[in-house]
Amino acid sequence: MANIIPYSFRGALFSGQHNFSNGAGKNTFNISLYTGNPYAFTSTVYLPGTGNQEVDPGGSSNYVVKTLANQAVASATAVASIDFDNVTWTSATFTASYAAIYNNSTVDGTQNRLVVVLDFFGAKTATNGDFTIAFPDAATPANAIISMS
Repeated sequence: MANIIPYSFRGALFSGQHNFSNGAGKNTFNISLYTGNPYAFTSTVYLPGTGNQEVDPGGSSNYVVKTLANQAVASATAVASIDFDNVTWTSATFTASYAAIYNNSTVDGTQNRLVVVLDFFGAKTATNGDFTIAFPDAATPANAIISMS
């Protein structure tokens, strides 16, 4: 399976419901890790909890949902893209195969609207170490996690 950009994200984006700028009025975007994929193209919101295959926090704050920082829109070329700072879970011991980015702000009357599901193409494991999701450099927007041409 490949990354999923839900149908609802496209409609909400073109309706001006997601604000990826880093300025006033910006939305807050979070990322959560999963052992399996509970989402489909028709999914609309973030699905919390181990019953939905979210990585079990195991009583540690190291595994909780992370807020993505320093979001930026790059649109200097024919491809517009969104970039975030890399995100790291430190002292981590878990396995994840997917991640979900969602808008924690309320958009079109819905909180936690799903933006994209990332497929790691297999299980990735950290054992008492760092687990990092590296977002591609904004200088190459065609490689971005979310881009539009």
